[in-house]
Amino acid sequence: MREKACVLNFEKNTVWVTPLISDTCINCNRQSCAKRGTPFQATNPRKLELSCGDIVQIGSSPKAAALQGIFSLLVPVAAATAGYFLADPAAQLLQKTVTEGMRAAGVLGLLLLSTGIVFLLTRGRLNLTKPEIISVLNGSRQLSNTPSPEC
Repeated sequence: MREKACVLNFEKNTVWVTPLISDTCINCNRQSCAKRGTPFQATNPRKLELSCGDIVQIGSSPKAAALQGIFSLLVPVAAATAGYFLADPAAQLLQKTVTEGMRAAGVLGLLLLSTGIVFLLTRGRLNLTKPEIISVLNGSRQLSNTPSPEC
């Protein structure tokens, strides 16, 4: 993820930014280019000098990308695999003979359950890592001819 954003305000280690949405559909007739998105928090690990209105580049660390892949892909696949192998003990508990249908139901059941849990957690307030400010593209102080974006 690499996007442009405008700095709204900043606290100790947290910076509030709003994304500048410029990569929209080609057929928009320039109606939605460079509109602002919903504000979110980012970190400033490089201790860049920032001021309100600066346009910055936001990115995610490789660690965050790896965590996202593990959380959104490997957890459901591992749950589906576990569903296949848990079909035997579940059938014995119910005193039934295990069939391929029961194994398929175990796979689909745990896959749907884990996918639902991942969906609910990621749509909630769970943020494993925050995006980082990579660079300042153009500071509001450097734009003499262009008015700085409102904060």
